[in-house]
Amino acid sequence: MGLVFTKKSSQFSYKLLLLFLIVTFLNESVCYYIKNTLHGSNNIFYNCYYYFRFPIIGFMFLNLFPRTFQKRIVYLFLIFSLILFFINNFYLYGFYLLHSNYQAAGSIFVIALSLIHFYNILQNTNKKNPLTTPFFWVATGFFFYFLCTLPFLGILNFLLKNEIVFVGQYLIIVKSLSLLLYSSIGIDFYIQWKYQKPEL
Repeated sequence: MGLVFTKKSSQFSYKLLLLFLIVTFLNESVCYYIKNTLHGSNNIFYNCYYYFRFPIIGFMFLNLFPRTFQKRIVYLFLIFSLILFFINNFYLYGFYLLHSNYQAAGSIFVIALSLIHFYNILQNTNKKNPLTTPFFWVATGFFFYFLCTLPFLGILNFLLKNEIVFVGQYLIIVKSLSLLLYSSIGIDFYIQWKYQKPEL
């Protein structure tokens, strides 16, 4: 459904969302194989993925924001990402420890973007049902996923070294939240496909 809808949709944000989903699936598949078959560390792949994930989510919202100062938030975070990429890799964590500070900063970034999107929907003079507004359900999924995982991200490396049992419980929470996130994305794809105007 996502492939069919994004092919016909004029919303560039949905095309970016589809790219995000494909890259996420490929990264999770590679990391699962490395961890469970090769019994190696997959942290470097997750670090690379995080520096892809948060900027592309920013670009998704960038195409939805009508105001210049809202767009500037995205541009500022992209600059911040580049700076933190070099600091984390060459001074703080290196390549093989998870960059938990960037994960936390990226989560706050996505939460803020989701709230801005909700605000824009409420400020819209069009009386359209907000539940059918483009990207409402996607933003809702992102908002709850990153809001609920944020408290753990700043201490993730500490937990991996000292509280491995707690990490297992954390992963269960993350998987449950992932199910909520992808369900929300699926709902959004379905609603936009349903209300899409037929081509003449």
